[in-house]
Amino acid sequence: MEQLLPESWIYMHFALILMITCVQVLVIYILGDSSNPPAGLGMFTVYFMAALLGWIAFTLQQGTGSHMTVDVPSVAVIINTYILFLAAGQRSGVRKGRYLLGSICLLAVLSGLALPQEQMFIVQVSATTLFFVAAGLLCAQRGYALGNLGDGILSLASIIMLLSLPVVLYYMLVKEDRLYAQGVALGSYSAAYVLVAIGFLISVLIEYQGHLAQLATHDPLSKVYNRRGMDEALQLSLAAAQRRDLSTSAIMVDIDHFNQINDSFGPEVGDHLIRKIATILKNMSRSSDVVARVDGKKFMLVLPETKLDPAKILAERIRLAIGERQLLVAEQRIAVTASVGVTTIRGEITLDALSREADQALYLAKQSGRNQVASIDHDLVHLSNNLAGS
Repeated sequence: MEQLLPESWIYMHFALILMITCVQVLVIYILGDSSNPPAGLGMFTVYFMAALLGWIAFTLQQGTGSHMTVDVPSVAVIINTYILFLAAGQRSGVRKGRYLLGSICLLAVLSGLALPQEQMFIVQVSATTLFFVAAGLLCAQRGYALGNLGDGILSLASIIMLLSLPVVLYYMLVKEDRLYAQGVALGSYSAAYVLVAIGFLISVLIEYQGHLAQLATHDPLSKVYNRRGMDEALQLSLAAAQRRDLSTSAIMVDIDHFNQINDSFGPEVGDHLIRKIATILKNMSRSSDVVARVDGKKFMLVLPETKLDPAKILAERIRLAIGERQLLVAEQRIAVTASVGVTTIRGEITLDALSREADQALYLAKQSGRNQVASIDHDLVHLSNNLAGS
């Protein structure tokens, strides 16, 4: 590429790019150390660092005014925009097109060894536009699906590149004004890079904010509600039950001998068991039911508009389902059982009252030998000895 800018402006331009890249790398470093790093973080890190190296090569070439056999900045831009496509694919979970565009990238890079700089410039702007458009489509699809504004901003970068392509080709091929064409290409690529940086930053911050909001209401291990999330999820249904004098049932599930399993086989096995029980409860509950992990080994289900008998039937099915799914650790099968407490309250209901009575029923089940279902209907106590699936 020929010299485009005065030397002072070149270094000012590079300083701006360096500052933007450093901010991005700092944000990536902070988010990468979190418990839930954003999707595509690794490839976007490679993209920003590769882009910085490309800008360094461009600045050095412009500052020295040297003419190299191979247009290194053009080759760097081609490779870097292909990395952007890979990063967008990793972030959106789409793997299609990698090999096809990778082959195009390789051919474009190899052409830099044979083509003069004028023709190489045309290859560069065409290839980079193609990769930007492909990445933009992936980002637009992801932004629409998730409602993420940042991904939408990322996709705008491809629009800038796409709109600038005919202008660059017109001034290069028709007007034969190579300097102006290169200036347009540099400006469009710089604007696209800034949009990618801003869009990615906004996208991951939106996701991170959503992750923090979910942590406030969900248990990170089991992915079901925690106590606070259950309270928020039940506000409307409990108010409706009180207003319409409806019954609401609660099921408390406690894993038998969980501490022994955890101590004997390690916390990883214990965590796997927690996730397994949570999956069983989610699969066996209705969409209107609310499942929460309320203690280390204890889960609670709240069943709106449900009387005691249907709740007891579901509790027994849960008990049997847990007992049927043994843990397999180092080719050793571990029997897992659960004690279950059930209660029903009608009319004026609070989550604390449901939890307290379900806990009382659970205590009865554990005191009676575990692996049982016990229930409380206000002053009436029902104990069902269902050992061996009877």
